[in-house]
Amino acid sequence: MDIFCKEVKPYEDLTMKQIQFWLRIMKEHSLFMKLGFSCDDTKLIEEAECFYNLFEDLQRLSQRICNEDDFRNFVCEVMVAVKRIFAFKRHVLHLLIECKIGGSNYPLLVDHISREALYFLKLLEKINDGDMKYPVDSIVSDNIFWLRIMGDHAKFIAGLLDPSERGFITQANDFTVKFEQLQLHARDLDSMLWHFRPNNDLVRFEGDVTEAVNQIRDFKEAARDLIQACKVVSLIPPLLADHVLREAEHFLEILEQIKEDLAATNNFNCGTNIITCDY
Repeated sequence: MDIFCKEVKPYEDLTMKQIQFWLRIMKEHSLFMKLGFSCDDTKLIEEAECFYNLFEDLQRLSQRICNEDDFRNFVCEVMVAVKRIFAFKRHVLHLLIECKIGGSNYPLLVDHISREALYFLKLLEKINDGDMKYPVDSIVSDNIFWLRIMGDHAKFIAGLLDPSERGFITQANDFTVKFEQLQLHARDLDSMLWHFRPNNDLVRFEGDVTEAVNQIRDFKEAARDLIQACKVVSLIPPLLADHVLREAEHFLEILEQIKEDLAATNNFNCGTNIITCDY
């Protein structure tokens, strides 16, 4: 199921570590949007800067949470912020696709980061709703979400590289094809295994996904290092290169959790509403 489906809940656990990861992502999204706006769009620039400051403040606050009550209150506060930035991102997207603003923000990029905000919001909502009744639904939905994110990254990298960087562009385009194929396979599994249980095909698929994500993770790391050393010609800022690398590494952490849970098949006999919190 797609992240926009009401039933979808992320597979990862709701912990402070996960929240801190996503707070940093939301803060950086604010910066990227601000830098992509036309200089004439002063109101949007100011709004993006406000969101940057908001998520930076939440990052600092997260370091002071020390008990379960504070954690729950903090999650509620973060939810409000994420709902706001999700609405802002969708508003900007609609302005872009109706040609009401200019700048250098791709509509697909803004859609991409709005999907990530919605994913984060659904992760936060697990504090009240718990996990999906059928874990396999959540596993496959996470794959659909993250495979699309990885495919988008490949498209963005290819589009921001200088045309002279033919080798890197070819590699990025190859990753686009690979992740689109994996996403289609995930959607097939989504319909076949809906409200069911994991099977051997899913286990094999998760292995294929892990291999592909490791490959793009290595590609992103090499690109980041070359960009930081000014050894590749592109429009990719070092922070953006590091940003997409961290997201690939985060996906690998989720895949490792899925792998461990699939190995312990008794975990899938029924649904669970357990939420773990790291303090």
